Amino acid sequence: MLEKLLINRIMHFLYSSDLLNQNQFGFTPQKSTTDAAMAVKDFIDEVLTKGQIVALVSLDVKGAFDVAASYFKGNERYLLSQKLI
Repeated sequence: MLEKLLINRIMHFLYSSDLLNQNQFGFTPQKSTTDAAMAVKDFIDEVLTKGQIVALVSLDVKGAFDVAASYFKGNERYLLSQKLI
């Protein structure tokens, strides 16, 4: 309970202080993969309009989230303490 409260306070501080990059879409409230795709599309449109060349590399690491989730599960206290250091 206390950890969740601390995380919420830290996240509130980061958002209210505008410390997160505007291109952060993962684990961000009110943003989705559609927003990320639209940001990429808008960037590509802007670059092509200027007559420049665009190269895009997209990686999909199969099961990466599952592995990360299983690794971090149960280590929330450790992770929180590491983030606060």
